[in-house]
Amino acid sequence: MASAGPEPGLLGGRTVLLVWLPIAAITALHYGTSHELDWAHDVLRRVYYLPIVAAAFRHGLRGGLAAALVTSLVYLPHAFAPGGHHHDPANGLEKALELLVYNAVGATAGYLAELERRRRRELQAALAEQQSLINQLVQAGRLGALGEVVAGIAHEIKNPLHALAGTAEILDPLIPTDCEERPLWEIHRKEIERLSRIAGRFLSFARPGESALVPLDLRRVAERTVALTQAEARQKSVHLQLELPPSPVPVRGDADQLASLALNIAVNAFKAIGPRGGILRIRVEHIAGEATLTLENDGPPLPEVEHARLFAPFYSDSQGTGLGLSIAARIAQQHGGGITAANAGLGVRFTLSLPAADA
Repeated sequence: MASAGPEPGLLGGRTVLLVWLPIAAITALHYGTSHELDWAHDVLRRVYYLPIVAAAFRHGLRGGLAAALVTSLVYLPHAFAPGGHHHDPANGLEKALELLVYNAVGATAGYLAELERRRRRELQAALAEQQSLINQLVQAGRLGALGEVVAGIAHEIKNPLHALAGTAEILDPLIPTDCEERPLWEIHRKEIERLSRIAGRFLSFARPGESALVPLDLRRVAERTVALTQAEARQKSVHLQLELPPSPVPVRGDADQLASLALNIAVNAFKAIGPRGGILRIRVEHIAGEATLTLENDGPPLPEVEHARLFAPFYSDSQGTGLGLSIAARIAQQHGGGITAANAGLGVRFTLSLPAADA
């Protein structure tokens, strides 16, 4: 009974069954029992404790006191009514003490039930926090091991890429621009550059640089993001909307890393919007000691199954490495903030939250 959760009211179905009906039944038996059967009255007086304790377990102090008060009121006429065939034959002091104990038991049991419930909630919160810490440690261990492997692979790839890029730079002037092989040569150069960028992303995930946290205005990060994405947005028919507050939004951060974070989210937004074109809204807000940078796009909504894995390393479609959002999440953590994604706003909203700094 103690483990059952409290009902919303004292007149809930189970409370009526466990508290009020037993009190009514005991009272009816009490009033209907002859005063000559003093042993029966003794038993019935003590049976009242069961529904009082049940009410305390179900509703805490409020339930225990309510059941004790009702019991006292229905028993009082039977205990002290003058004369009568059905009068409780016990002496007056014993009956008065019984009434006092009803209320004491109701208050004590109710207080203990509330205390136990409060401690159970605290324990559940502590267990949830411990599980969260365990998950973070496991994730950190996995990311650490993964980072070492990725760093080794990326390093081995970058060495021959440097050699290929250097060779291409030497050979480039030797291949005429109008010769038949020139388009193939341009493909060769572009693929080398693309591989170099991919290897750089792997290395930045495996060994992220330290954040140089300095005072800055978060509005400048949003403006820089717009400047960096204007060309691609125009090419893909994406309309950029910039919404900034009139006053500065001070934070402590690394301007380059925060711009990289926003750029990664914007690039993912362009992919989600696709060739049809759409809207990307970038907004900065300062609310209750927290600075936020949100990027909303009107692309297709995020499937529920993707929410838990969206910022996991290498989780991506076939068009990318799956490191952009993972790197963005790591940058947010290094800045003492966090990043979330939800189906909201224009369609999909990414929100970077940072502690606001003094102006």
